[in-house]
Amino acid sequence: MTEVTWKTLDLINEATQFLASREIENPRLETELLLAAVLGIRRIDLYLQFERILQAGEVETFRAHVRQRLNGCPVQYITGEAGFRLLDLEVTPAVLIPRPETELLVEHALPLAEQGATTALDLCCGSGAIAISLATEATSLYVTGSDLSSEAIRVARRNRDRHDLNQRLHLVCGDLFAPLGADVRFDMIITNPPYIGSAEIEDLQPEVRDHEPRLALDGGADGLDVVRRIVAGAVDHLTPGGHVLIEVGHTQAEQVVDLMSGRQLEVTVHEDLADIPRIVIGRLG
Repeated sequence: MTEVTWKTLDLINEATQFLASREIENPRLETELLLAAVLGIRRIDLYLQFERILQAGEVETFRAHVRQRLNGCPVQYITGEAGFRLLDLEVTPAVLIPRPETELLVEHALPLAEQGATTALDLCCGSGAIAISLATEATSLYVTGSDLSSEAIRVARRNRDRHDLNQRLHLVCGDLFAPLGADVRFDMIITNPPYIGSAEIEDLQPEVRDHEPRLALDGGADGLDVVRRIVAGAVDHLTPGGHVLIEVGHTQAEQVVDLMSGRQLEVTVHEDLADIPRIVIGRLG
C-alpha cells in the first residue's frame, strides 16, 4: 500500500474541518498552533511552508495532539506554550493558563511604576505571567512572586530564566505573605487569586474544570477566602501611598470594595472589555 504523503496546508485543512465537526472553538487557530508546535516553528511560519511535505512521524505526533484536544486538554497544555501580553510563556497543568482579563491587571499596574513605584509583589503568581510582564515592561521595577505551589514556582522560574530577569524578579514558595519578612513593604501588591466559589467549579468549562489546577481556582464557599486574607495582609506590606490590585469574579467587586474600605483603603473599580467590574484597586493613604 502506498503511504499517504501530507503537505502542510492539506493537513491543516483536514484537521480544521475535523475539529470544527467536533464543535471545537477556533478550529483553524488551534490546528495551526498544534502543528506549529510539532514542527518547532512559529505559527506565522506555517504560511511560508504550505507546500512542505511532512514526515510520517510529524503527522502522527500532530494527530496525537489532536486526540488530546478532543479529550478536552487545552491547546496550551498540549503545546506547553501560552501568550500573555508581549510574552511567550511555558505553561503546564501546574499553573493556570493566563487570560486576557489578567492582562488588565498589568495595564493598571504599569502607570504606578511610571509614577515612581519601584517594588511589586505578585501573589499567587502561577506561571509568572504578571510578574514577568511587569519586570519586562517596567524596567525600573523590582518584583517578587509568591505561590503556594512548588510546581508552579518551578514553572515561573523557568519563565523568569527564559526572559533573563534573574536580577529583578525574585520567586518564593509559600502561603501568600508567609515567605516574606514581617517588615517587608512593597509599592504595589498585585494578584489574580483563586476566586471561583467551590460549588461553581463543577459548572466550569470541562477544559478548565478537568485540567487546570484546582488550587488556583477554588476560592472557598463564596470565592473570597483568599481575597479576604490578601486584603487583610496587604495593609501591613504596603508602603504609604502603595496600591493593592486584585482581579475578581464577575459578581464580587462590591464585596471586595467593602473589604478594602474596611481597611481604610481608597478604592477604585475598573471594568474589563465585557463591561464587567474586574479589577479592584485599593490605595493606602
